[in-house]
Amino acid sequence: MIKNRFKNQPELMGRVLIGIFIFAIVFRLVLAVMMPIKIYMHAGYDDALSINQALNILAGKWLGEYGTGTLTKGLSFTLFLLVNHFSQLSYPLFLCLVNMGAAFAIIKALSPLIKNKYLSGIGFLFLIYSPATLTSDFSLRVYRNSLVFATVLFVLAGILGLYLRRKETIKTRIPWSILLTIAFPFFWYLREDSIWLLPLYIVATFCTLFGIIVQNQSLGSSLKEVLRNFWQLLKAMNKQKIISNLLLLAAPVLFTLGESLLISKTNQDHYGIFTTNDRTKTSFAKLTENLIQIDNSGYDKKSIAEDNGIWVSKRTFAEAQKISPTFAKYRKGIDWMLKDSIWPDSWPVKNGELPGDMFVWGLREMFQREGLYKNGGENEKVFKQINEELAEGFKSGKLKRKKLFFVTKQSNGKKSEDMGKVFSYLRAGVMETTLYKSYRTDYGGSIFMPEQPAQVVLDLLNVKTVSTIKEGMAAEAKRTRPIVLIINGIILLYRIISPILLLVSLGSVLIFIAGYVKKKKTRSVLADYLIIFLGLLLTYFVYLFGVSWFATWAPKGKALFMFFYTGAGVPLIQVFELLAVVLIVKNVQNQLFEKKASIN
Repeated sequence: MIKNRFKNQPELMGRVLIGIFIFAIVFRLVLAVMMPIKIYMHAGYDDALSINQALNILAGKWLGEYGTGTLTKGLSFTLFLLVNHFSQLSYPLFLCLVNMGAAFAIIKALSPLIKNKYLSGIGFLFLIYSPATLTSDFSLRVYRNSLVFATVLFVLAGILGLYLRRKETIKTRIPWSILLTIAFPFFWYLREDSIWLLPLYIVATFCTLFGIIVQNQSLGSSLKEVLRNFWQLLKAMNKQKIISNLLLLAAPVLFTLGESLLISKTNQDHYGIFTTNDRTKTSFAKLTENLIQIDNSGYDKKSIAEDNGIWVSKRTFAEAQKISPTFAKYRKGIDWMLKDSIWPDSWPVKNGELPGDMFVWGLREMFQREGLYKNGGENEKVFKQINEELAEGFKSGKLKRKKLFFVTKQSNGKKSEDMGKVFSYLRAGVMETTLYKSYRTDYGGSIFMPEQPAQVVLDLLNVKTVSTIKEGMAAEAKRTRPIVLIINGIILLYRIISPILLLVSLGSVLIFIAGYVKKKKTRSVLADYLIIFLGLLLTYFVYLFGVSWFATWAPKGKALFMFFYTGAGVPLIQVFELLAVVLIVKNVQNQLFEKKASIN
């Protein structure tokens, strides 16, 4: 009888853990539906833009009437709102299920490395309770940032799922190729800065293709031998197999290009301009690039010319008008933008200049006031003419380009002495994405516009009621107070354990790297872990560097910008930490270097 009791203990413990796992999932769903969402319909270029685009598509009007904001953002979040609407599930529940689906996908993708079902379960819960899925500005606000966490996980799942199964059959890789083919274009058109994930995709694709061709063959020690033997293996492969694998790996890019052509053609049919967006493409984007790169050191005082937060000064607009007769036709509108519009006061800087990229939005509204933004084709003609005149000014020497280093055409350049500030911002981003410094949730009422019925918006989101900042907010805040306390308690727990988890993860990776270098017998097991670690960390820092480069213009905006715009770094770090813990546990259990643990 005693023996039977001990025999049944593992089975009983397993049932208890499954029960806890199911409870944790249900509780996470309850948290999602209990917290009311925030709808900011006054944010015309952000939240309201995607919501109104979805409503227009439902009404058969594509993205609605052409205006200053119509083509400024990617369409992924708009399409997400439509899928959510047709699912008949409320927005917060649907978003939570998408986050759970993304967490499941990445855990499944990593299953060749995470063989223990309990570790897999813990990893799943670790991801679905991430502060990035609970924080107000990411999870409650109906805005595209709420999708960043899940989308990055889905893309990582597709990339790593293919890579870790490179030595298996094509049939095994097909589901991961399909996932990546869906996720990558969606990610690409979620934001305008999605290029930061492209290097990881390219390198991982080449590594996957290399592994498919080489399998377990030895290629020799010298570079010459490696290249010769690789070429021989490639020639020996079945051509049909090579083509099939290439199509599987290239499908995400092909579908992204196809989606780009489809969106561009649809925009051309409706608005007369062939583009996915006019913020980073088209002649308007070239116009903002030209204005940013005009060297103002010869006519502005030093305090303005060397202020990296001022991308285009008032005097620069005046100089551009001298060079471009077409631009000079809009002198009255430019004066309005610089003196009477909201943009100089949006992020006040010294000397009353326009701060950072606020001039981009100011230009749009200025051109609209002056008669443009009725048709994209007409806009393109005007902006192209201005660009040609500015280009002639650069060519003749009447205009000079800033002697700065430019990472992107859509933000200001930097001098070597500016890099200290960039890295200061980067450190702030690291603090936010690893220690969740500013992450929290609270209740905030929604804002609707008088000309747009709130009920129409709620129907789109399958939400019955929300309180506004004027009505019902106090009662709703009181009702949600227990949920707010629970969520902030969870975030606090992550904040407490995150420094320990991060240090342990980084320390273990360094130790295993040393082991990889010193002991050849460990390399076949550690290689995949370390390659993934390196890829995740490099991608993480490339991403944060890009955000930091852009964000330095905002006076006193470091804390806000490096919190609000760095959410995509959280899933990268959490996957890194999860794999590091798996590596540690396997080593402690003496399972890491067993033959069965290797996926080679």
